Amino acid sequence: MEPKALLSRALDALAGTYDITPGATILSRQVDALAQLRALNSKYVLTKKHVLWEANAFEHALFLCEDSLSEETARDWFTFLTREAEPELVHPGKPCPDEGHMYTDLTLIFLCKDVQEDAQRFIQRAKFTKNYRFSLRGWATARLLAVDLSRGTVVTNAAAKELRPLFTKLARDA
Repeated sequence: MEPKALLSRALDALAGTYDITPGATILSRQVDALAQLRALNSKYVLTKKHVLWEANAFEHALFLCEDSLSEETARDWFTFLTREAEPELVHPGKPCPDEGHMYTDLTLIFLCKDVQEDAQRFIQRAKFTKNYRFSLRGWATARLLAVDLSRGTVVTNAAAKELRPLFTKLARDA
């Protein structure tokens, strides 16, 4: 299977709940697809003006198709995601997210013909969590996942382990 075919299958699986933008640009970088999820929850009294509480969750999943994934490429995209894209995606133009923000998952998904061993080690060890105002305004977490189509394996960091079964099934059922 080619990475683009797997991308198509993954986007079809997510289309029911995610807003999908093929060929999106984030800041100055081009991704093969961007999938975004917004789950807005609140409790109010009588009218929506009188909100008791809010717990809003967001996810931004960046999809990248590569022939071979090296540690340098994985590290470069992880640095971009956590340093440059995080402020733009989580709290654009503000020092922290709005009230009611609970969490944002920043997910980076590599769909590759081959994932080099140094890239696998980097992905497994990668960590990023940022709290906003001592978690009163929520937090952001980076999740990394790489599918190696030549070996039929899926590598994730600890934060993305729940994504492994979905992508293992998508890669296997092709």
